[in-house]
Amino acid sequence: MSAETNLLRELHWSPTALGIVMGAGGVGGIFGALVWQPLERRWGPGRVMLGALALNPLAQIPLVLAGPGLGGQIAIGTGMVIQTGAAVCHGGLQRAVRQELAPDHLQGRAQATGAWLAFSLRPFAALAAGALGTLLGLRPTLTLITAALVVPFLVLWNSPVRALGPAAPISLTPTEEPAKP
Repeated sequence: MSAETNLLRELHWSPTALGIVMGAGGVGGIFGALVWQPLERRWGPGRVMLGALALNPLAQIPLVLAGPGLGGQIAIGTGMVIQTGAAVCHGGLQRAVRQELAPDHLQGRAQATGAWLAFSLRPFAALAAGALGTLLGLRPTLTLITAALVVPFLVLWNSPVRALGPAAPISLTPTEEPAKP
């Protein structure tokens, strides 16, 4: 049973409530797209990516704990806004960092490797989640998945990315031209 099916069947949400809560994620995505660059300029890419990855498991907690009713819908909707905003913020920033750090002749390979890692594992994750859901039940499986969302944060924490600070501001006067590579 999917999380959405659980919300409809077990928590007795209406399809409209489910649509509104799922749509809230779109608001979070727009917010994440708007804030990642100013956050990166202020705190640097390392801190911002770590912050975004730290928010992800925290934003999942309402899905594990929420009960039926408006309170659960608001909690899960808030979690969706936070999770999607953090995902968009992290995604945009990690692509920018990858483009900045990878040499020009390796840009395509770096993008392809990132896409392969992100998308090729999804069917296996879905299969594992389905098997765990069948064996353990939905809430214990959601709890395990929420705990597993800490792993990307720990990987990044133990990488050199953590030390990436804000770039020095570039100031051009009207008479200066940008340097030509």
